[in-house]
Amino acid sequence: MGRRGELACFALVAAEAAGTVVLWAPLPLAWIWIGSRAYSLTGSLLADGLVALVGFSISAFLGMRALARLDQTWIARRRRAGHAQTDGALTQVVVVSATLGIGAFLLWYYLFSNAFILPFMPSQ
Repeated sequence: MGRRGELACFALVAAEAAGTVVLWAPLPLAWIWIGSRAYSLTGSLLADGLVALVGFSISAFLGMRALARLDQTWIARRRRAGHAQTDGALTQVVVVSATLGIGAFLLWYYLFSNAFILPFMPSQ
C-alpha cells in the first residue's frame, strides 16, 4: 500500500473515532437542548421527552449506519492494497472510545462531584 493509501485508511479510522465521540456526548446533549426548546414552546414534558428521545434515536441510528459504511470502505481499501482484511476497525474503535468515555466520566464523577455510586463506598 502506498503512502497515499495508508493516509486514506488512517483518515477513515480517524473519522470513525470522531463519529463515536459525537455519539457519546454532543449528539445526546444537542437533542436534550432541542427537547428543552420544545418544552419552552409547548410547556409539555411529554413533548420534550418525545422530541429528545425520537430525535436522538433517529440521529444515532443514522450515525451508526454512516460509521458502518465508513468501516466497509476501510475494509475495501485494505483489500485493494493486498491485505487479507475480513474484519473492520469499528469494533475496536467503539471499545476504545467507550473505555475512555467511561473512564473520563468516573474521573469527573469522583473528583469533581464529591459523590459515590456504591452504598459501601465512603462519602468523605
